[in-house]
Amino acid sequence: MIARRKLLFATGGVAAWHVLPSFAQDGYPNRAVRLVVGYPAGGTTDMVGRLTAKELSARLGQPFVVENRPGASSNIATASVARAAPDGYTLLLATASNATNVTAYRNLSFDIQKDFVPVAAISIVPNVLVVSTSSQFKTFDDYLNYARKNPGNLTFASASSGSSTHLAGELFKTMAKVDMLHVPYAGSAPAITDVMGGQVDSIFDNLPSALPHIAGGKLRALAVTSPTRAPALPGIPTVAELGFPGFEAYSWQGLMAPKGTPDAVVQRLSLTVFEMSADPSVIAQIVRLGGVSNKLNADDFRRFVKAEIDKWAPILKQSGAIIE
Repeated sequence: MIARRKLLFATGGVAAWHVLPSFAQDGYPNRAVRLVVGYPAGGTTDMVGRLTAKELSARLGQPFVVENRPGASSNIATASVARAAPDGYTLLLATASNATNVTAYRNLSFDIQKDFVPVAAISIVPNVLVVSTSSQFKTFDDYLNYARKNPGNLTFASASSGSSTHLAGELFKTMAKVDMLHVPYAGSAPAITDVMGGQVDSIFDNLPSALPHIAGGKLRALAVTSPTRAPALPGIPTVAELGFPGFEAYSWQGLMAPKGTPDAVVQRLSLTVFEMSADPSVIAQIVRLGGVSNKLNADDFRRFVKAEIDKWAPILKQSGAIIE
């Protein structure tokens, strides 16, 4: 059995904050800050990044500018930030891929735990198991029973090997003890198109990209992969409550800075992001994106990332999704 931990999904623990030195608050930031996002414009991560940049700009009085550097499952962007000056003016919007890439890629030029300083978590975005509305699977039990009776015949798409959409399916295979065929794509959009068209049976898609198609009647949601029901789909049960306690698979976003960034700068950013994530208007915007606020300060975020690395390593190794 895979060891599971419970995550505070909708709310995070409130941490005690140290009073920052006044000189640090007066000095940072005094010019524009780059927020590097490892995915193309328009996707879930980009939308969270732009929301974060807007809020930090308003709260800290200087522009926070999103720079999209897609490629290699966010590794190109991450490597560029690892090489940046540790002065607080180049930041990374870290994601779940930064945790899974530790195992998925053998020869990374950086170490996400050693070369970066966690600042704060921002949000969690659950995945949702969806099928075409013309599919024979009307319920989660239909889907599960078919998988059990027809080993190797049920297909699930993903946005790429090693992505949360892939690993959610691999976790389901492990916990349900079923054999399913993984069909990787180059992005969520073509994967969703083929699920809607019936070329692939299903996908454990990120909720924000699936929501418009669910609302438009082209996809049927069978279950969400978060530990509690998603605010954007309150009527859809979780995989956990449908018979698989401890099942958790989701994307997440948080802020990281290069190693060596001054502690006072990290603390100021951490406090600001934590306050942002507790703001009802920001929470509402994250819910509209399909996620929830994940209020974790720097120390809690560090532990969260380590737990994510440890959680997904055996799933990745078992799936064979290792890239040289």
